[in-house]
Amino acid sequence: MTKEIILDTDKDIVEYRTNIEGWVGRDGRFYGKDKNLAIYANSTHKKCEKGHIYGKSWLKCQECQEAERPSKYLQLQYKEWDKITPLNLYMTDKYFFNIDDIEEYSNEEEVNMEDLELVVCVPNHLWRIEDNVWEDILPEDMDLKEITSAEFRNKLKELNNIIEKEPPISWNGGKYRTSVDRIYR
Repeated sequence: MTKEIILDTDKDIVEYRTNIEGWVGRDGRFYGKDKNLAIYANSTHKKCEKGHIYGKSWLKCQECQEAERPSKYLQLQYKEWDKITPLNLYMTDKYFFNIDDIEEYSNEEEVNMEDLELVVCVPNHLWRIEDNVWEDILPEDMDLKEITSAEFRNKLKELNNIIEKEPPISWNGGKYRTSVDRIYR
């Protein structure tokens, strides 16, 4: 069963009611004087300037995003690849951990390695465990230090020291573009 598409330009999804002075959507909810909120809440899709329909939670349609991608990539600052840090194929979930991975991908996809839009990855580390992780269950007027033992606080500090020494657990595409063509020069 496909979900009905309701565009944010549909005039029938909200109505202004004078008896309560405000906007009411198809959902029956009252949105006060905020027409934009009423429209957003009662629509499912938007239409871009080129007429493409896309989900309302996105800023742009897929086609317009793809069209902007090359220029956005070229706007990134260049950084030489250290041949150690993983690389990401810009705006995808494809990662390369060495030059062999890049060569294999290039051969499979029949593209030149030099033409790949690569970015230097940034590491994702485990997060420290801060005292405020338990603040939702603490009594309002209490501090964790008041109700935990010195041993607990020392062990937590010890654990955080260990966490900080751990290697990255994953990677994300970063803000620097790079190229592998200089590797072979």
